Amino acid sequence: MTESNIVLITGANTGIGYHIVRALYSAEKPYTIIVASRDLSKGEAAITAVKAEFPSSLNELIPLQVDVEYDGSIKEAHDAIESKFGKLDTLVNNAGTVS
Repeated sequence: MTESNIVLITGANTGIGYHIVRALYSAEKPYTIIVASRDLSKGEAAITAVKAEFPSSLNELIPLQVDVEYDGSIKEAHDAIESKFGKLDTLVNNAGTVS
């Protein structure tokens, strides 16, 4: 079995981030896509929508709550990824900040 690339996409529940998730999830190349969002329920809703759109995908979607405005949230996300995967192949830092 081919090992999948681990991809973290911040701001993944809407806009460009969401479309990147869709593109990777529908790809033939194996990906484990970490769908990072400020609000975990919105990330989970995005995952549900993408899975419904591409039901035959063999790729994996994993929700992760992370708020890029807070160092503690970033550290928790890092630790969760390190613990579960031991690596991260690609980071798409798409999240915006609230002024």
